[in-house]
Amino acid sequence: MKKLLIIFIVALASLPVKAQIWEEYSSFYPSVGVQLGARGLGVEGSYPVLESFNVRLGASIFPSVKTKYGSRVFAINRSDVSVFADWQPLFGKRSWIARKWIVSIGAGYFFENKFERYVGTTKVADQPKDYDVEWSKFRPYIGTGLNGIRLSQRLNLSVNVGYYIPTSPTEVKIHEMDPIEIPRLLDRLDSFPYNVAPGVNAQVGISYIFFKNSYNKYFQ
Repeated sequence: MKKLLIIFIVALASLPVKAQIWEEYSSFYPSVGVQLGARGLGVEGSYPVLESFNVRLGASIFPSVKTKYGSRVFAINRSDVSVFADWQPLFGKRSWIARKWIVSIGAGYFFENKFERYVGTTKVADQPKDYDVEWSKFRPYIGTGLNGIRLSQRLNLSVNVGYYIPTSPTEVKIHEMDPIEIPRLLDRLDSFPYNVAPGVNAQVGISYIFFKNSYNKYFQ
């Protein structure tokens, strides 16, 4: 009888430990944080809907600041709101990559998604523009990344890479550019890597895991 009681107590004590280990297989947490990457600086909220599925909603802005790079003067103007659905394909496996790797699909709407090239090789006030390049605004998204990299009990690190798929042709608006140069510009915009670069997404985020009664398991 004493032996059975000891076995029962040991088994009972091990249940929370096993449950906690299983829960740690999930890379998703209810959180809100900041993102920095190809879309600029943004904020993003995340909420798990199942142990291996998660939804994210975020907004980013890339402020239009005139920049000189080499002999070119330009500005990139981007702002968007995006929604993602994440899946953890290897949920339940013990390896580090299985507990962090995710696959994502989603979509983004860009209120501004434009490249502006200015006349000249130096920045000056009231500088006229050579041309504008405007990329498609609504874009489906597919990507992958790592999530659930715990910096502390409350801080989470994530890394995401992917591609925003264009849904409309690139538009070019000519201002002061020499018409003779236009065909060469159009050919360059249609060639690699210029034709794919606007859709590339790479971002790093730090988020705060907030407390919610239904997610007490993350703070055990």
